[in-house]
Amino acid sequence: MKRLLAATLSLSLLATGSALAAPFAHDDRDDRDRHGQHDRERDRDHRKDKQQGHARHEAPRRGGHLQRDHRGDHVSDYKRHGLRAPGRGQEWRKVDDRYVLIAVATGLIADVVLGGR
Repeated sequence: MKRLLAATLSLSLLATGSALAAPFAHDDRDDRDRHGQHDRERDRDHRKDKQQGHARHEAPRRGGHLQRDHRGDHVSDYKRHGLRAPGRGQEWRKVDDRYVLIAVATGLIADVVLGGR
């Protein structure tokens, strides 16, 4: 009888111990990783927006970028507008009231000239 009681008591203690341990076994790294992932995505998107250089409310500036859908009209008669010849892989674009010299492949702005020049 003592053996049966001891075995039952031992099994009940083991079962209780594992049940109590389960809530404390939660690993917070999963939560941090998920939040860190969202933070990294938000920061990446912010850097990408900043690198574009020409948001709808910003004027194009040297060193910025023009997105393909914000590149304006191609200027083929640059001499008539008093602009220098574009280099290899570059072209002049008319954006708002400015002439913008960009790298065709990347949209990197090499020069900006006001339209009244």
